[in-house]
Amino acid sequence: MEASTENDMLDIIEDDGQTGGTATGRAWRLLLVDDDDVVHASTKYSLHDVETLGRRLELTHAKSAAEAHAILREDDDFAIILLDVVMETPDAGLKLVRIIREELKLTTLRIILRTGQPGYAPELAVIRDYDIDDYRTKSELTRNRLLTSLFTALRAYSHIHALELSRKGLERIIAASAGLFRRSSLRSFCEGILLQLGGLLDVEANGFVLARLAPTPALAATGSSDCGEPLILAAAGPFRHLSGTRLGRVDDEPLRTLIASALEGKRSVYLDSATVLYIPGQSGDDLAIYVATGREIGPDVRRLLEVFCSNVALGFDNVSLLDDVRSLAYYDQLTGLPNRTLFLEEIGGRLAERSAAGDALAVLLLDLDHFQAVNDGLGHEAGDRLLMAVANRLCSVFGDRNAVSRIASDMFGVLVRLKRTTDQRELVRAIELCFVDPFTINGHPIATRVSGGYVLAEEGERVGKQDVHRLVRRAGMALKGAKRGGRGRILRFDPVMEEELHGRLSLVSRLAEAQSNGQFSLVYQPQLALSDGTTFGSEALLRWQLPEGGWVPPDRFIPVAEDAGHILSLGEWVLRQACLAQVRWRDGAVGRLRMAVNVSVRQLRDENFVRGAERILTACNADPRDIELEITESHAMENDQVLAMVRVLRGMGFSIAIDDFGTGYSSLSRLQQLPASVLKIDRSFVTDLGTLPESRSIAATIVKVGHELGMTVLAEGVETAEQEEILRSLGCDAVQGYLYAKPMPAERFERWILERSPERSPEQSPATVS
Repeated sequence: MEASTENDMLDIIEDDGQTGGTATGRAWRLLLVDDDDVVHASTKYSLHDVETLGRRLELTHAKSAAEAHAILREDDDFAIILLDVVMETPDAGLKLVRIIREELKLTTLRIILRTGQPGYAPELAVIRDYDIDDYRTKSELTRNRLLTSLFTALRAYSHIHALELSRKGLERIIAASAGLFRRSSLRSFCEGILLQLGGLLDVEANGFVLARLAPTPALAATGSSDCGEPLILAAAGPFRHLSGTRLGRVDDEPLRTLIASALEGKRSVYLDSATVLYIPGQSGDDLAIYVATGREIGPDVRRLLEVFCSNVALGFDNVSLLDDVRSLAYYDQLTGLPNRTLFLEEIGGRLAERSAAGDALAVLLLDLDHFQAVNDGLGHEAGDRLLMAVANRLCSVFGDRNAVSRIASDMFGVLVRLKRTTDQRELVRAIELCFVDPFTINGHPIATRVSGGYVLAEEGERVGKQDVHRLVRRAGMALKGAKRGGRGRILRFDPVMEEELHGRLSLVSRLAEAQSNGQFSLVYQPQLALSDGTTFGSEALLRWQLPEGGWVPPDRFIPVAEDAGHILSLGEWVLRQACLAQVRWRDGAVGRLRMAVNVSVRQLRDENFVRGAERILTACNADPRDIELEITESHAMENDQVLAMVRVLRGMGFSIAIDDFGTGYSSLSRLQQLPASVLKIDRSFVTDLGTLPESRSIAATIVKVGHELGMTVLAEGVETAEQEEILRSLGCDAVQGYLYAKPMPAERFERWILERSPERSPEQSPATVS
């Protein structure tokens, strides 16, 4: 009797065992099987207008066992069959009993046997084995006895049918729960609840709402003001549009009131036309499910629903945990944006989507310039607020779902599908516009610049895991190129970048070997006072000669050494060799000369650098007052940690020089804080002194700034007498460059000094140029 299982369950349960009252249109269906027309007529007359157990009786007629078999194959919704034993054959009725129980599997249907020939009575084993309720001869089955047999059989049918439906209901609950537990996401689980609940109650999906009391992790991460208000997680039918809406914003007042009442009262609400199921969760993470049933739910169905709700509660706790774990795994907890893991998955998903011919996916990486300065200057809370403000502004421009991700500390990823090649300019412009206006953090405007790199994934690009990583790696190469080029730019990936990277990796693998095999050496370039031409110092410069005789340019291998971390050991070796050379000259014929040594920012960030410098001074017997540490302008301005390290070195007695001045982004207030004594004009300004008025103006400004701050100003890269004369007219203090001498090995440098100043003695102090 599968076709009407749920309707019958509701009918029987809602009768609730009542034996009186007026029939409501529902009926007990009886099948009368007999080959005697008189029996059909008399039975119909006897049962006319009879009501029992709150329902009327409805009679269906069959004149043979074969006809009854055909009826039952098509329609098994009968409570009782009144069956004649002898019809087409002497045992036709008994054969039909076997078919009913064994073939048709109708175990709930009650059977009352009747016969006009007592000699054909079934054996007791047949009555027992085939669950026959009664056996009567037609002569003794009077109207009263017939009604008594029917009432007894209907009672049995009612109880058996209720038990059967309860069993099937529990089976459906188990199946529904199993279906729910296979859903791993919170959204899918909630949609599954509505689907399974509709099946259990035989209610069309015309009115379901599932609301959750506690906030979701993503909303909590954004700091939303309405996090504590119930949220509708799923809805169906006319309420479908409410999915994702806060309950307080629902216009349907009765619906809003019912759901709020169930959640606040922590109980289910049963009404004539609607039901709200309350499902408690862990830590107040409760659910309320509104169902427009159109009728009141009876007590037995309520009990089944309680079992279902218990399973839902268990499943919801599990899937909520999975959802929270997924949130931690796939979303940034500060901004609520997708993290690197989801960013990579999103790239693969978007590449797999079909799109119009000529489309390309732009994979863009953005890095905030000098973000550490915000953390150091204003604190990490201000830094976090800046990151959230940047995230919000990017999302306002790129509004597609999961288009913007936070993939590292101050690095964001953006995915944009471009329709035309010219859209690249619009993409770059859109990013630049995001950072035109400053961000207001704790009442302070913070001007933020960004560097970026992007790569285009053309239509048909493979979508394997390695291919996705390759795209991100290429975008990263472009980003690194933008940062090396002075920051504040957005570059597109060029295959040349990958070739350069392979070259850099090759250098990295050879650096350690070169250092251990003595392939590095120092050369020295003299520094002269413009006032009288005397040599007062030298700059130690690192060189790398390959075993086959070629040279690797410093501007190629030094950045590689910095990136790979080799600069720490290499820089310590340079400082030691320079100190040894300075002490040898000091104690020999050359006399005291100031030795300038370049120091990388990686060394200044290293907490062991000061102790290493002290060991070198002691081992070499060097005076720190004779050693000048050169720091590039951009590194000197980097953050408070570098500033603090420079002050410690100055306190040890080292002289500090700011190298390549004019190429960075200094503020005068920051420059004033540095305990530097020398300001070096970058060679790029010196080269064009005689041809570009701008270069002359910049050089003049640098000289003036340096003197105002009490520093000596030294110009590097001087190659012509004209340049020297201009620098002298500008008031520059000192120079170095090919006009005077190229960098030389230590022995040749010593001869050069002695040839220029034969009268120079070891006791002479180094010339001062300030």
